[in-house]
Amino acid sequence: MYEKKEQLFEWCNSSLIELDQAIALSISPLREEASFRKYFRLNRKKDSIIGVYSPPELESNKEFISLSNFFRKNNIRVPKVLMASSELGFMMIEDFGDDLYQFKLNKTNSKDLYAAAINEMIKIHCCSKPKNISLLNKGKCISQMHLFEKWFLKRFLGFNLSKEQNSILNKVYKIIEEIFFNQPQVLCHFDFESRNLLLLPNGDVGVLDFQDAVIGPIFLDPVSLLKDLNFRSTDQALNDCLEMYTSSAEKKGLLSNLDEENYLRCFDFTGLQRQLRILGTLSRLHLRDGKSHRLPDLNKTLNFISETASRYEELQDFFQLVQKKIFPELNKALRILK
Repeated sequence: MYEKKEQLFEWCNSSLIELDQAIALSISPLREEASFRKYFRLNRKKDSIIGVYSPPELESNKEFISLSNFFRKNNIRVPKVLMASSELGFMMIEDFGDDLYQFKLNKTNSKDLYAAAINEMIKIHCCSKPKNISLLNKGKCISQMHLFEKWFLKRFLGFNLSKEQNSILNKVYKIIEEIFFNQPQVLCHFDFESRNLLLLPNGDVGVLDFQDAVIGPIFLDPVSLLKDLNFRSTDQALNDCLEMYTSSAEKKGLLSNLDEENYLRCFDFTGLQRQLRILGTLSRLHLRDGKSHRLPDLNKTLNFISETASRYEELQDFFQLVQKKIFPELNKALRILK
């Protein structure tokens, strides 16, 4: 990676000269990503920019550039791509600073920060369908849930599912699938969480890592924001923010085909789909890709699943499976890895 860092630094400075801009004086790595992308801050005399190494064979670079242009045209605050090399997988993008929601959110400011984030989210959901955007269809919905079974249960926990347990999971998948597609389908960021939101100096919200945007269920982004692994809201605060979102969405006509009594149910079950995917994805990152820094999030994610399952009668068998079988196996696996 040192070699790529140096190559990126040289490419960025060459590109800055081409753009007739001040060159960078130093380069330093930023946070570790779950993806294969690597981010670096390039410091200049008066400001800074972000250099990105995003392996073209592994990452959606064309989608990132295309969606950056699309979102900016729709008045959504995403970083501008200053220069890119599709061959090298190098990019220079606008620097939005370090004030990530992940580190800024607290009990005092959360209502205001969530309100600003929801405003940006609503703008995304109101966008017309961009060209060549992916559709989160039934096949993808199901395959994402199956990551939970394949990578988390079987490969990470070494779980041998019985016929009865398979039946329980298949029932859960079926219920989630039905609710997933019985709600409005809109343009979604897909990972609208605190790790991907920045508080800008003027109070606006900057949105990062939008290259996986899809047409999908409308409650997918609210779930990403409000059932976040880095900041835990109280139930009352979560419900207040969800109402803030649904009120704004209603005014924009985004929820016109959905009964109000189904809002929380759609939110919760869409959250289950996301959380099953996350458990599978983080397990795969650890086992296949050697990226283990997100392992602590497994317990938090399973907690969200357990809490949701406990509230619905049709999920009681699943709740018991999680509590009595899966949680003990997860705790055992994490103790071994310490």
